[in-house]
Amino acid sequence: MKIVVNDHSGHAFTLQLSRQFAESGHEVLHAYSVSFQSPKGNFEDLPMRGLTILPIMIKGEFDKYSLLKRRKQEIEYARQLTDKLDLFQPNVVLSGTTPLFVQQHVQQYCIRKGIKFVYWCQDIYTIAIRQIARRRLGFASFPIWYYFKNLEIKLLKKSAHVISITEDFSDLFDKWKVHPKQVTCIPNWAPLREITLTAKNNDWAHRHQVADKTCIIYSGTLGLKHNPSMLSAAAAYFRRHTNVVFIVISEGLGATFLQKEKEKLQLDNLLLLPFQDFRDMSQVLGAADILLAILENDAGTYSVPSKVLTYLCAKKPIVLAMPPDNLSAAIVLDNKAGYCISPDNEQGFCQHIETLLADAALRQEMGHNGRAYAERNFDIKHIENKFLQVFNTILN
Repeated sequence: MKIVVNDHSGHAFTLQLSRQFAESGHEVLHAYSVSFQSPKGNFEDLPMRGLTILPIMIKGEFDKYSLLKRRKQEIEYARQLTDKLDLFQPNVVLSGTTPLFVQQHVQQYCIRKGIKFVYWCQDIYTIAIRQIARRRLGFASFPIWYYFKNLEIKLLKKSAHVISITEDFSDLFDKWKVHPKQVTCIPNWAPLREITLTAKNNDWAHRHQVADKTCIIYSGTLGLKHNPSMLSAAAAYFRRHTNVVFIVISEGLGATFLQKEKEKLQLDNLLLLPFQDFRDMSQVLGAADILLAILENDAGTYSVPSKVLTYLCAKKPIVLAMPPDNLSAAIVLDNKAGYCISPDNEQGFCQHIETLLADAALRQEMGHNGRAYAERNFDIKHIENKFLQVFNTILN
């Protein structure tokens, strides 16, 4: 089978899926955006039979917060991708974590060419677009939101199949009249084999002078779905704990906000770093004593932070500030791998961190529980089979 995996963000777990397809004898083209600010998988150590990597570079940095500029950039990305599809001639295109205009153009191309287009629904874009438009235009944002909502619904309905990452999307799909037989739920995962358990006292920790510190780490995007003030508030709360350091690995709006907060509040215990090479991720997580993730109420049901799934592999306790009905929160709570608090409860967030700082045995127990969940659920061969079942069904 000739398979295209298009992951605009360039995640490590989607790359792992493409590698697995290739290992199973399929011919695979994996496309991602070089210009989009996000943590990337390891695209360096890749030469393998059957797998072709397509890094797509657009003019300038991707402007995710400008609806007009990003439309032009998304169409440019889609054009480069479809040009490659002309040469590759796939049977199936699996496309996820990809903006709507890209999805629209690639889907139209696939329909014209008789290629099966599978919409990998990682997020509900309409929710994020409504937030951006409301903040900038107020009541005048309704026509914009309405347009994108209709576009998202049409894309889902016109796809050969929809792969959803959570059953939580089902109610919305029902409301949008996306037929249940057209949808298969395959939860996200993290590349367990690539997250090796490493000592706290490692090269990465020494390089950043935190090997002898108690490290509380946030690693991932900080966009409009997140409230970065939770992180600066936590750093301020623990500023008198001289051995505790908060490390935030991110880029973009949230990182810029935290840099200003660090200077304004003189947070010497807040270390800000850009996205790290995925080859260093095991050591980053190994240096951590506690791992953090945040998500706003508006995005609670319709976003599943992949960083939390990666955290589970690291055998470290997790503290979340997000709605407890979010799938990631449910996994952490149900498996006793950490704590979850409402995203507007700064005091509770800090108290959960404080509880873990005071109890090394509890940290170890919760970390063990998280890793055990990952080992039970992140078998890439089993996950691959679920995708192949979908592909074989729509092709036959």
